[in-house]
Amino acid sequence: MHFSRKLATIAITALAVSGLPLPAASASVDADGDKLLDTWETEGYDYNNDGVIDIDFPALGADPNHKDIFVEMDYMPGEIASEAELDTIVQTFAELPLDNPDGSNGINLHLDAGSIYPKYDLGGGNEIPHKALTGVDEAVTLRGTESDPARTSVFHYMIWGDYYSNSSSSGQGWIHGREFIVTVGQTYWGQANSETRIGTFIHELGHNLGLHHGGTDEVNFKPNYLSIMNYSYQLTGLKRTDGSTYFGYSTRTGDTLDETNLVEATGLGQAAQGFYVTYNDKEWVANEGIDFDNDGSVESLPQAIDINGDGSTTSLTAPNDLETLTFQASSSSSNTATSSQETAEPVVESNELTADIARDLGYLPAE
Repeated sequence: MHFSRKLATIAITALAVSGLPLPAASASVDADGDKLLDTWETEGYDYNNDGVIDIDFPALGADPNHKDIFVEMDYMPGEIASEAELDTIVQTFAELPLDNPDGSNGINLHLDAGSIYPKYDLGGGNEIPHKALTGVDEAVTLRGTESDPARTSVFHYMIWGDYYSNSSSSGQGWIHGREFIVTVGQTYWGQANSETRIGTFIHELGHNLGLHHGGTDEVNFKPNYLSIMNYSYQLTGLKRTDGSTYFGYSTRTGDTLDETNLVEATGLGQAAQGFYVTYNDKEWVANEGIDFDNDGSVESLPQAIDINGDGSTTSLTAPNDLETLTFQASSSSSNTATSSQETAEPVVESNELTADIARDLGYLPAE
């Protein structure tokens, strides 16, 4: 039997016009792959199946043909990013080279800060009292009291906080979850700069999206892994040779560097073209020679050098984050809202990049 896509489309349209129910499969279509079903993005989301729309996704800007991520942000006094910083975060996601059915690239990141910024007011987002958080687990608890339960399975939730667990860690998030915290607050970080807030937000949201500190592993400070998930770049972004700064995830697979057989003259390899890298307090064109051992010369013969400072010489991979990034909204056709822990079995990823380390690296002024 020959299948006609045109006739099938006409038949479905006729059912819709006639008022007859559409086939069940049409209620579970997600054309752009963002885990928000097309019916939610065009008609709204009824999370408890009572016939009443709880989240008007069309009014919030959702597009069934373009990937969307929604993030509700609560914040402690004086800790939220500026509107301009939020603009940079949104633009970073918009420029990611991810295909969409509408023919354009990127992710539409919808941030909800509430009334503090009319531009980013989606009806949620509140100032909450200052306190020391216990960690991202408390974000889950606060979400239960501060956020609309209808958003639980379709929005990420984060807190712009001061600090957690008496630590100067910059944040914490669930890998494959929907909650995270950014804690570059005044107690330990003083007046953190814009790059720190922008980079840390995108870094912690990246954990929710399934990314690790080494992309697909926990090997950190790999100079060839050109991603905001890398501690080397979280607080500063990645400097491009055109003068711009990139705060996003890696968009290409980099050359694997064998620390037992490293040739300084090749730098990070041609996959790093277009970026600078700071190494041994010097800025280098990433795909050209780099003096990794800081002996004053760039060698063309292989050497064994521990370039990420972890005490061992191994092979350092540089994965393309966009190949492993996973959207975390729950696309269950039952519309049942559940906690992210239940749906994704996330793992807490603590951020060991503390204010003290940031000062040692020169990213914060000395106390």
